[in-house]
Amino acid sequence: MAPAQSGGPEPGAVEALRRHRVLASAGSLPVLRDELDQWARTAGLGDSLAGALALATYEAMANAVEHAYDGMPGPFDVEASLLDRGVEVTVTDHGSWRSPHDGDQERKRGLPLIHRLADEAVVCAGENGTRVRMRWEVRGQHADGDMSSADASG
Repeated sequence: MAPAQSGGPEPGAVEALRRHRVLASAGSLPVLRDELDQWARTAGLGDSLAGALALATYEAMANAVEHAYDGMPGPFDVEASLLDRGVEVTVTDHGSWRSPHDGDQERKRGLPLIHRLADEAVVCAGENGTRVRMRWEVRGQHADGDMSSADASG
């Protein structure tokens, strides 16, 4: 692979993706994941970074579906935007934080996966919902046209 060149995608070159008040249901997640993946590719982020971004965001949205509204549908927001040297995605629900049951180890994989996929992931839970903010650094464009994240390929 060729060494990274300076720069990354140009902020403003692709309009930010904003989806507000989406109904938190399992059926809405694949559509949003695919839309986010397409947005990332259109922004020139490349296969590795687009895939990591889409999977991490899917996990954050799945947490909103499963944990925020006690099994009932409720609204959540997804926003993705290019930054000077990277990309940021936030998933915000308007429900209540509920920790997974202690004995249910199979259900505790989403947040660790998000933290592995993103260069930075911050979860803020409060009375008015939970916000998951994920960031990826974009090192530069490689010779094959793939924009790489520091961690997306590893």
